[in-house]
Amino acid sequence: MPTVTRAGRNIHYSRVGEGPGVVLVPGLGAGSKLFGTLPRRFAKLGFSCATLDPVGIAPSDPLPGGRYSFDDAAQDVLTVARLLQPPCALVGTSLGGKVALRAARMAPDVVSALVMLCSSAIATARSRRIHRMFELLSCEAPAACFGELMAPFLFGATFLATHEQVVNDILRGMKPDDAGRAFMRAQAHALQQYDGVDDAEHCTVRTLCLAGAEDTLTDPADVETTSKLIPLAQCRTIADAGHSLLLESSAAYGDVIAFLSGHGTPPAKVSE
Repeated sequence: MPTVTRAGRNIHYSRVGEGPGVVLVPGLGAGSKLFGTLPRRFAKLGFSCATLDPVGIAPSDPLPGGRYSFDDAAQDVLTVARLLQPPCALVGTSLGGKVALRAARMAPDVVSALVMLCSSAIATARSRRIHRMFELLSCEAPAACFGELMAPFLFGATFLATHEQVVNDILRGMKPDDAGRAFMRAQAHALQQYDGVDDAEHCTVRTLCLAGAEDTLTDPADVETTSKLIPLAQCRTIADAGHSLLLESSAAYGDVIAFLSGHGTPPAKVSE
């Protein structure tokens, strides 16, 4: 299990493939396992794909002081990106999109492109309530039923209706231990203070913002607003898909590959 160290923080990562670099940045409470076989799929298409377990998720170090920092998380992502002969692309989902945006703003020389999946840079009254809900779930919900409580939010209505067994298999694995719950709680608490408007307005790398039309966690309208703040961004809303965008939609995956390959990029501000 390779690790890289930054400012005394040991960060576990994995890497597969040869070619242009891509770093996948996981969402709330998640580590590299979130992406399943996705890194190998990127590798087969000619990319060098890295994932990481954020500090707070074993085998990476615990969170220092139990507090989550977007600045530190972004610097950790950049540390992994620098292992891939940058500049390279960052693909972040949900909270991971916010981390990737912060990293792109910090180091445009390291980041060649940014993909934000079901991720918003703006803070709204609704989003703060959502993040408070996650903080309470991480504190109060029994581990045995955590996945069942999350299912209506993690997947769109179409995927829930057509992939029941896949959903059930995923939910069986969603039983966070005490350390995982503490990590999610720290992230959810930090999200309630998050405001990424300045990051968005000063991001100078080309960006693709993808929303799921059935996403009940990140409002697609907030994703579109985010894209309008980023100077070189384009946005697309994917029909019949919810928050787990790359799992639910082959169209979304195709858009990401086209964007990162620099050809066949989808038109800006299109809903379908």
